[in-house]
Amino acid sequence: MLHIYEKLQAERLSQQVWAAQLCERERDLQQRETVFQQQQRSAHRLRVEQELLRRVQNLQQQYQQEKSDLETALKQKTKENKRMKASFDSMKELNDSMKKQLNEVSEQNRKLECQSRKVQARLENLQRKYECFTTHRSRETAVPKAHDPKPSKPEKPASNKAAGKVMCVWFNERVSVDEAVYTMSSLSPLQHAVLTSTLRRLGEEVSRGSRVAPLFKSSCLHTRFLCSLIIIKTISQVDVLAQAVEVLSGAVRTDEGQALFLEYQALPAVLALLRSGSPGLLAPSVDVLLQMSAESRTLSSFLDQCSSEDFFRCASLFLRNPRLEPPLLEKMLMLLQKLSGIRSNKRLFEASSLHLLLQEMHRTSDRSQAFISMNLSSILLNLGMLTRS
Repeated sequence: MLHIYEKLQAERLSQQVWAAQLCERERDLQQRETVFQQQQRSAHRLRVEQELLRRVQNLQQQYQQEKSDLETALKQKTKENKRMKASFDSMKELNDSMKKQLNEVSEQNRKLECQSRKVQARLENLQRKYECFTTHRSRETAVPKAHDPKPSKPEKPASNKAAGKVMCVWFNERVSVDEAVYTMSSLSPLQHAVLTSTLRRLGEEVSRGSRVAPLFKSSCLHTRFLCSLIIIKTISQVDVLAQAVEVLSGAVRTDEGQALFLEYQALPAVLALLRSGSPGLLAPSVDVLLQMSAESRTLSSFLDQCSSEDFFRCASLFLRNPRLEPPLLEKMLMLLQKLSGIRSNKRLFEASSLHLLLQEMHRTSDRSQAFISMNLSSILLNLGMLTRS
């Protein structure tokens, strides 16, 4: 029994030792588990922080990209605004200049009315002089030769050549604008080849003349206008033509000059200069058209004269010029924009293929040139080729 009791005591002690070891191991495991959980929480927090950092970096990159795009768009808008402001300022300056010239013309109106009455009287005197000359000439050719033994030859009518010489003589005597008016009106319907040299002589006399100042630089607006028109129709020297077109451009800045432009139908002469394509003549010729297209009481009549196949063919040729500068393009588009507002002109745009050319220009135009793009859009919108956005 004692031996069994000792064994039991030894077994109980070993069990107590083993239980103590188990408790120690349990405490060790609990500590390790606690450390492991702390490490897991740290790793999870680190992964979350890394993910947040990555997202923040992506958002920062996206923000920088959007900021760069917005800055670029803002610069483009700023350029467009500056361009439109410059165009507006130029139009405002032109408007102020025209108002000032209108005031000056109003002051001169009374004097011009007095001069017009004097001019009318002198024109009548010149007409009587011409009638007297033609009557005297016809009498001389009608008198038979009484003592001529040879059979009389059939009489020849007075030739246009003699009349042309007389007109040159009158023009050399040029004492007032009424002679220029009468000469111009007399030569307009004559198409005979005999008068070709006479017409050229008239242009040379007007551009040079015997006086110190040529007639196309006269102080009288009527004289300046008619003489400039004669030079444009008869002279081919570019430097002389450029001076004449400049004078014509200055004349149409006034209401009286615009009325003369319509009265003498000067549009074909300006279109002929545009067709020539001479660089020195394009700018002043387009300036004449721009001045005539300004808001005035003659605008409607001018647009009616421009509503022709001849004008639209010339405009199409003008816009196809590869060396056309943006300022000239802007001015021509301003006129075409007003013409596109007339419904009947749609047929003329199509007949000259101008609508297709404008559509292609709108597609390939530089958006930084806002004024050109705006006029192109307006023209195509009036022609029904562009929908309003």
